[in-house]
Amino acid sequence: MPRNFSRHEQFLRIFALLDILSNAHQPIDDQALIAQLKERLGLSRLSIRTLHRDCDFLLTCGYPVDRVLLPGDRRSGWQLARGGDAGRKMPPEPLTLLELVAFTMGRDLLRPFEGTILWTGIESLRHKFERDLPPEMLMRLKEARRVFQVEGIDPSRYAGRPRLISTLSAAITDCREIDVEEQAETGAVSRLRLQPHRLVIRPPTVELLGYPAGAVEGTKPVLLDIARIQKVTPLDVTFVPRPIEPEPE
Repeated sequence: MPRNFSRHEQFLRIFALLDILSNAHQPIDDQALIAQLKERLGLSRLSIRTLHRDCDFLLTCGYPVDRVLLPGDRRSGWQLARGGDAGRKMPPEPLTLLELVAFTMGRDLLRPFEGTILWTGIESLRHKFERDLPPEMLMRLKEARRVFQVEGIDPSRYAGRPRLISTLSAAITDCREIDVEEQAETGAVSRLRLQPHRLVIRPPTVELLGYPAGAVEGTKPVLLDIARIQKVTPLDVTFVPRPIEPEPE
């Protein structure tokens, strides 16, 4: 098992760089290339020095990476030569141990959705990953996962309401008002008409964030623990989404 994942991150960065250059139709300057890599990999920073070092590494591996002048500009950019004996065929992008560990941690954090359509989706994706992984990689993944432990998750919290997430997500996507019956801790049931805006995951709970229907401008949104929702009825009334304030009540 690796002691850290820094070399895995380096591999992902270099492979992404190769993929970007392989699909580019013209040379890409340093800043544009850095911006694409940061967006693709979620990097907070990437220096020009590191970018040049990665390009030089690809060159030493036999890939025809060239630095050329940009058309009509004094700046230069990077490109991957195409065709000829010097060309290299881009291999299929593999899954790395770092990506798999991050995915399994995300799966653990999504356990509140077990029994819902989101859990069906993530389990289907997990099956696709594991179906094509070599046994050695599966063993290394199992060892690497012991580094992290996710707690505070109730896997059966919403299992009894398999269609609730689907109904709420459809109403949010369609900007459709809903009638909600909510049961308080005292057992009393109240009825609200809401304009649903999003589902907020705050482990171990999932909350519905929305505005009361007909609320005036400046009204703060409300949060409802969806575990307390007894019934949701979509209405044939649409609304215009509002900006979400940082700290809803």
